[in-house]
Amino acid sequence: MGEDRGLLKRLKPKLIDILSADPESVLQECHALDLVTDAGYKMVRPQQVSTEKVTALLDHVYDRGPEAAHGLMELLRGDVFLENFPRLSFLKTPDVDQPRPSTIPELVTEKQLMEVAGAITGNWKEVGILVLDFSSEELDAIKQDNSTSTMQAFRMLYVWRCCQREQATAAKLYFLLSTEKLAIAPESLA
Repeated sequence: MGEDRGLLKRLKPKLIDILSADPESVLQECHALDLVTDAGYKMVRPQQVSTEKVTALLDHVYDRGPEAAHGLMELLRGDVFLENFPRLSFLKTPDVDQPRPSTIPELVTEKQLMEVAGAITGNWKEVGILVLDFSSEELDAIKQDNSTSTMQAFRMLYVWRCCQREQATAAKLYFLLSTEKLAIAPESLA
């Protein structure tokens, strides 16, 4: 039952979108099954905007605890609701209660940048010009501002990461540094 409460919370935006097509019927069913208290019904019923009505309803059911959340999820999985809200069919799949892995790629970390900087210390300027599209003037400025070649390489990689923003992933950096233009051993980048 507790799983359904977590599921209700996780799926709330999607459920609001789907159930807003006919919030009154959802409210009436929930009230008939005592998933909503009389006071909760009186609070939700006057809502004029359908998304606000569904949001208030889901919040009320969630606040009532695991048993009410379980009852609502069972109601939503039922054939009558699936007939009226076909977009709820995803609730019937066995893995619906499993959190989805993030599809957002992980950005390269400063620690990873420092490790790569150590691997390219000897030829960091070559890396900057050939694969990261730095100008020699930019690299000279980096060299002037940082005393050691490892810190110079790190700063160049850090600037690259800032410029790339969401595309500055470890996989992309590995791909760029694995080019045949450079003589970097792949095992030193792993």
